[in-house]
Amino acid sequence: MENENNIPQTSIGLTPTDEFANLRQEGYSVEFGNTLNGAWDLIKPCLAQLISYTLFCFFADLTLSFIIPQIVSFLGDLGYLVGTIVNLTLVSALLAGFYSFFEKVYKKDKFDFHNLFDGFQHIGQLALHQILVVIMVILPFLSLFFLAQEFGINQTVDIFDIETYEKFTILFYVIFTIPSLLVFTLYIFVPILIVVTRMNFWSAMEVSRKLVLGNFIGVFGFVIGFTLINIVGLLFLGIGTLFTIPFTFAATFVLYTKLIEKNGGGTDFGGDFYSDENAPLDAF
Repeated sequence: MENENNIPQTSIGLTPTDEFANLRQEGYSVEFGNTLNGAWDLIKPCLAQLISYTLFCFFADLTLSFIIPQIVSFLGDLGYLVGTIVNLTLVSALLAGFYSFFEKVYKKDKFDFHNLFDGFQHIGQLALHQILVVIMVILPFLSLFFLAQEFGINQTVDIFDIETYEKFTILFYVIFTIPSLLVFTLYIFVPILIVVTRMNFWSAMEVSRKLVLGNFIGVFGFVIGFTLINIVGLLFLGIGTLFTIPFTFAATFVLYTKLIEKNGGGTDFGGDFYSDENAPLDAF
């Protein structure tokens, strides 16, 4: 199946040659409305395939969530952490396939359903990225846990008391939600950089972090906006997410391409070719 003519074609490559130096020096805006329109144009010619693939991802996640804990159960408590990372890695490879697919649509290359599974070609780098993200997200919780152990809070508080349980539940969500949103915002472009530009995980994380810090509030607003869109999708028995999830990935891809175009200097060459000489803003 070939893509439609109404999808804009880029005249530059999608790999940044200068770690987005121009945008980081001059700043940039996140145009939410234009990104929404671009995302819709991107998914229109292949909407049925994307919805089918999203449904497959749901079933794969449910299956993995059941099977993996059984496999690593012999590891005890450590098995839960290992299982979580394995599950996140496999699911992230599935979801990263959206970007490989959108790259072909965007460049007007031939695309097919099997291209959605191209994320597995980069599963090693995606796994390393996921491990670091999990560590960064759970660090605040672990810090609080060790403080509770140190000061004996866990021995003086009855978590089985309803009122106390509710307070700890709220605290738990705050501790996890805020770091998760911040980390996700900083590294939102990592899967694109790994899958589309063939960077290793560390280069991708650094480039994403530097780019996002050029307008953290704007990108954070983008993340919050699409988080709310997906929450709305959940309200309709979760059926709405079959559309909102691929739409979210399409919007992220479109935002990335717009930033590449604004920055200039993109190339079709993929891989790690950064050095101290061509990354003059490395101190940021």
